Amino acid sequence: MDRTALFSRFCDAPDVQVLLISINTGAVGLTLTRANVVHIVEPQWNPAIEEQAIARVVRMGQTRPVTVFKYIMAESVEQGVVKLQQRKTRIIKLSMQDRDESDADFTLDTFKFALDPNEWN
Repeated sequence: MDRTALFSRFCDAPDVQVLLISINTGAVGLTLTRANVVHIVEPQWNPAIEEQAIARVVRMGQTRPVTVFKYIMAESVEQGVVKLQQRKTRIIKLSMQDRDESDADFTLDTFKFALDPNEWN
């Protein structure tokens, strides 16, 4: 069965309760309002990718509350990635405001902390 047929089956067949897709597949061009639970098991360096994947479920036509679960293991690289996501989001918000440029200093050091276990706690 090809991808389009699988998505159609998920959307149309009441006996299909789960659709497992990679975040890259699920982030663009799909309407998955039949779903109401999203599980993110691998955080992305770019938080917008996760937001786009969630937006496939949370969109016009959704009639139920949507729950998003993110699985992050303590003291892992993924925990560092989440901190990096938070910092990127902060930098983006700061860049939209009238702030001093030093507030949005984004350098290679920003990435280094994601791999440093001392920064995860």
